[in-house]
Amino acid sequence: MPPQTALIVGASKGLGLALTKKYSALIGGTNVYATVRGYLDDSEKASTFPDGVHVIEDIDVSEEGVGDKIVEGLQGAAVGLVVYVSGVLKPEEMGKANWNDEIAMYTICAIAPVFVVQSLLMSSSLAPEAKIILLTSEAGSITLRTQGEGGGMYGHHGSKAAGNMVGHLLSYDLKERGVSIAMIHPGFLKTEMTKDAGMEEFYDKMGAVTPEEAAGPFAEFAEKLNLEMSGKFWAPIALLTVPVLVLAWSLVGARGIGNAEEVLGKEWTKQSGPLELPW
Repeated sequence: MPPQTALIVGASKGLGLALTKKYSALIGGTNVYATVRGYLDDSEKASTFPDGVHVIEDIDVSEEGVGDKIVEGLQGAAVGLVVYVSGVLKPEEMGKANWNDEIAMYTICAIAPVFVVQSLLMSSSLAPEAKIILLTSEAGSITLRTQGEGGGMYGHHGSKAAGNMVGHLLSYDLKERGVSIAMIHPGFLKTEMTKDAGMEEFYDKMGAVTPEEAAGPFAEFAEKLNLEMSGKFWAPIALLTVPVLVLAWSLVGARGIGNAEEVLGKEWTKQSGPLELPW
């Protein structure tokens, strides 16, 4: 069953906004907390978010103390689901790597999640048997990288791999408290971030989906998440159940999981249900 309350970290656009709308429809906007980096006036909030959503403003996950600011914004609420969506993608190639870009990617994707989870846990802001999902990417899988794909994108791949490790380690600390955590590759998404990174040309080839299309399987996976699945790296896209999306999955297959078919074989990609991805 859906959580009684949900916290979406990084909810202003893309998948974060799509999930905010999804959970508002499932459990009511008054039970959803959504963080944004800046400040919104009332008209901006009304035009962006469903009625009742608690918008926690001025949450920059690249800044120290972000976890405590989120806890303050919850105003004593204990959440049953936490989804960390915040991310940044800066293209790189040999000879053009950028120090500050790499710091931003590692901070947002692998450092901030530790402090967000720590603050929520230490302040008793997690409901009993809460679930935490970190949005990472198949880009963080070392196994799925190939010579054909080549190098480059060092901060992107490295920070996602680090995020996966962080989530895996957090699972050991959280398990004894009955809290499960999973890292998710939501599919190759059609978002401003991937478009700005020059990835739009790969949308068709890689089976890109919209945030709205990804939100359904994401939410379905979250319902199924339990302690046995905790600490692992998953692709929930195979859970598509709406008829038109079932067709989309049959056409897309594992193309939204990078080099999965090339590295793991066609039989692996034919599995049903959520797919556990290799590190």
